[in-house]
Amino acid sequence: MKNGIAKRGSTYSYVIRVPDPKTGSTKPQWVGGFKTENEAKQARDKARVTVANGTYIAPAKMTLAEFLGFWIKIHSQTLKPKTIEGYEGIINRYINPRLGKMQLTQIRPSHLQKLYLELSKQGGTNGEPLSARTVAYAGAVLKKAFGYAVDVEGILASNPALKVPVPKGTPKQNEPYSPGQIRILLEEFQKHRLSALFRLAIYTGARKGELLALQWSDLDLDSMKLTISKNRIYINGTNLVQNSTKGGEGRRTISIDPETMEILREHRKRQFEERLLAGSAWQETGYIFVTEVGLPIDYGTPTQLFTKIRKRLGLPDQRFHDLRHFHATQLLRAGTPLHVVAQRLGHRDAMVTATTYAHVTSDQEENASITFAKAVE
Repeated sequence: MKNGIAKRGSTYSYVIRVPDPKTGSTKPQWVGGFKTENEAKQARDKARVTVANGTYIAPAKMTLAEFLGFWIKIHSQTLKPKTIEGYEGIINRYINPRLGKMQLTQIRPSHLQKLYLELSKQGGTNGEPLSARTVAYAGAVLKKAFGYAVDVEGILASNPALKVPVPKGTPKQNEPYSPGQIRILLEEFQKHRLSALFRLAIYTGARKGELLALQWSDLDLDSMKLTISKNRIYINGTNLVQNSTKGGEGRRTISIDPETMEILREHRKRQFEERLLAGSAWQETGYIFVTEVGLPIDYGTPTQLFTKIRKRLGLPDQRFHDLRHFHATQLLRAGTPLHVVAQRLGHRDAMVTATTYAHVTSDQEENASITFAKAVE
């Protein structure tokens, strides 16, 4: 052994002294399985840092479930609550029931391969196949977690998730409603007190959480501009408002057409009338979309209303979120520059827009030669 590094067979191991939390005395802790001496040294140095700051956990005694719980706790300080909720859902529903009791150091690529296969075949509700997207999400969570064990904690020699490909499903092709179908929806929406919500979703492409977080102070009636800077989320039965949008840009200002602005004025007038009817029961919150007593509407309300109306009209299966896709698709097909569409949607990078709506931009490319030829005639 040299400087805490020893070669055992074809692999290298390191040893560090770890204090006992009860007695304070130290005892040796061996960690092995490293391909090279240099890898063992790097892992040893990382482990020494965690011992010094009091976060070290002996890998030989740690189950995967224990490590994932530790990893989530550390990352909850830097990730958004909705992201953490997604990670926890994947871990608790799909990973821990199958691999959680195994020791962290015993997890091999073959175990992950079996996990992905089981999830793909019968990981869903009532033993139904789980979507490839969800299986891939589980794989992404494991890659991140194992990567932390290797790169930060130094308790694993390598990341087993990097050696196992996850199932790749066929990306969903966004096929929003036609303009005719949207007109039918809008006509039906007009009968509901929240018709302005659906109008705004269609004519701005804003996300549901962004629409529910809008306050009257975000709307400039004179310049016909709307500022989107917050996002409503729903976590563990609680509605929360974040001071940033889902895309992370935090703030964007978009224009609104005159007819939509007039509908918003009528919506505001109706809200004043509801406040008078509610009397002392009214609770002023400043939000644009509220209940008959002024409280923010429930996060699930838009989706429930949209589904109910869509089914009543006999329209194809769509989500409330697909109204956003309709907005983007129509703008792109009309020749709106990609960066303008990206700004309205709140995408951090126009490449996100280009990737999401590749089928639309592909259609534009096919017509580009004809458009150019006509331009120079």
